[in-house]
Amino acid sequence: MFQVKDGASIILASQSPRRIDILRTLGIPFAIIPPNIDESRKKEETPREYVLRIASEKAAKVGNLFPENWIIGADTVVVLKGKILGKPESEREAFSMLKALKGKWHKVITGYCVLNITKNVLFRDAVETKVFMRALSDREIIRYIKTSEPLDKAGSYAVQGKGGYMIKEIKGSYQNVIGLPICEVAEALISLGVLS
Repeated sequence: MFQVKDGASIILASQSPRRIDILRTLGIPFAIIPPNIDESRKKEETPREYVLRIASEKAAKVGNLFPENWIIGADTVVVLKGKILGKPESEREAFSMLKALKGKWHKVITGYCVLNITKNVLFRDAVETKVFMRALSDREIIRYIKTSEPLDKAGSYAVQGKGGYMIKEIKGSYQNVIGLPICEVAEALISLGVLS
């Protein structure tokens, strides 16, 4: 489908199976190197600023080791009324998050970064998708939590998994909700001369 130009080498700075699967849809070769960074949020940082910074730091961590490669970093958050809902630390917290999200619109924001240190190129942007979760009974929420799927997901649900039935409407990029806005990432790679 796409071709990588001039022998360019791409690294995905992530170990997310979802991001890996989405990037594979471009049909291009890439390596996977998960970065180890501090993902703590800074005070007064907006959700958009936060995901842009974390995506950039992930890319930079790997880019410093492989300066000639094109590095893709990304970070996704679920946001309800300006508050970031991260990965739940317990079943109780997952229940609380899903109860807060049910019957409401919320946002999913993914920041992504394309970096090549040797070429002195840094491109980053964020994509926002609006998501409506249908009204759920407490029993439904508990049943979903018992699948264990929510426990390693931002906002405590996976739209591409067992939690898909809970999502009534999406305005914007579906792939963004999963974790990588592939249309925008592909456009960035094309505009930077990495893909043809």
